[in-house]
Amino acid sequence: MEDFNMHLTGDIHAIASAHNLVAAAIDTRVFHEATQSDEALFNRLCPPSKPLPAIMIRRLRRLGISANEPKEMTDEEKRRFARLDIDPTTISWNRVIDMNDRFLRRATIGQSPTEKGMTRETKWDISVASELMAILALATSLADLKDRIGKVVVALSKESVPVTIDDLGVTGACTALMKDSIKPTMMQTLEG
Repeated sequence: MEDFNMHLTGDIHAIASAHNLVAAAIDTRVFHEATQSDEALFNRLCPPSKPLPAIMIRRLRRLGISANEPKEMTDEEKRRFARLDIDPTTISWNRVIDMNDRFLRRATIGQSPTEKGMTRETKWDISVASELMAILALATSLADLKDRIGKVVVALSKESVPVTIDDLGVTGACTALMKDSIKPTMMQTLEG
């Protein structure tokens, strides 16, 4: 009898990791926007010595900002760029886990003193219910996978503007975690 790897190529683990990366990015962004000034937030996102990456240029264009470098931006443009102003009550992106655990259907996160009182209620879904799983099933190439991931809306701003994975700046990281998942999983029985 042969051993069988129940994880196959690790697709579900990759999807769960990418999904939970987005969830962590959302909560981290809400925390930093609540605890930092506009200038400090912008400087962390855009160090003056580095050129803006393509994902940030895309966000600038979506905001109607024509600048290509931080020094070309006004203070108001810097504020609009750096702050997503996520309304925590509209976050639709839950964390995922690869099992059905009834006690994680509703939970309060952010209870550590280091979170400065920024608690919120959330829940966990099973990994295969992730929107990233559906995207993986529909994607035709790695570039298509990345494009689809970037367009996913995870919350709304306080002005009801959709906030996407691209806005959070983690599209590339999610794609990297899922890059092998797009490959087919093939297996054969011993009987042929």
